[in-house]
Amino acid sequence: MAVYTYNLLDFPNGKVNSDRLSQEIHASEITISLTSIDTNSSGVMISFKTDLSAGEKTILDAIVANHSGEDIIAPNPIIKAEILTEAVHWVESGQTTQALFAAESLILDISAGDVNVAKSFSWPYNISVKSATIYITEDMIGDELLVHEAPNTLIGYLTQPFSVGDTSIYVSDTVLENIRKAYYIGVYVPGDEGIEISQVLEIDLKEKCLKLRTPSAVSLPPGTYLAMCSKLIPNLLFTCTQKVEIGKTIPTASRLPANIPIRAYYKNNNGKAKKLSIFVEYLY
Repeated sequence: MAVYTYNLLDFPNGKVNSDRLSQEIHASEITISLTSIDTNSSGVMISFKTDLSAGEKTILDAIVANHSGEDIIAPNPIIKAEILTEAVHWVESGQTTQALFAAESLILDISAGDVNVAKSFSWPYNISVKSATIYITEDMIGDELLVHEAPNTLIGYLTQPFSVGDTSIYVSDTVLENIRKAYYIGVYVPGDEGIEISQVLEIDLKEKCLKLRTPSAVSLPPGTYLAMCSKLIPNLLFTCTQKVEIGKTIPTASRLPANIPIRAYYKNNNGKAKKLSIFVEYLY
């Protein structure tokens, strides 16, 4: 590993933004892989896998000399989508409800011949989902239900190149603020479902990276917008007529910020017409 140290006075504004500097280096003609950027009160250490050539060192000096140190402003709004589950965190974040109780049915109408049906539900205020009840009828046997919270919700961007086979993904601070273990990270696609990358196993705040459950099947450049998703019901196969209760015995709840959707996906495997009701109880 090769480390190149610069004084803050080497930067025109006397400040450094690690995410911006990383993007500038990756966008340059430097071919050696960047491994880290470490800053302290007086200097910046930029580390590469091996030594830079004389020409690449000249390019790095020019990047430093022209680095503004300003935050990267994303053209798309990054949503604060933290889904909280413990009361103390609700209060600390200011995402409190009025503690008023409500209940309603979320309805999916499935027509004969429809195979995959998706519908989103959201509320214009913070809610705290306590439980859900699903009644399975005979016509639903063999079908499947998935329920996702905050699907394809923009939370930040990629800060370093990401290649096929990678199990670590380096991300912006806004991703670290929103993501949680077992959530799913993916590519943000406006107005679409997004492209799922993998489930998050670990969050490394020091290295600003996420450890993934499965190796990546895609390659992405720095600056790619990233989205999160929490899978409330990853998959529920209906095998018999019954009442399915979710969350009834859990003392906490799932906090959902205003206007963040819950999306239900129904797989109509037998092709029959039917109506699914998900009865939810929540505080608002």
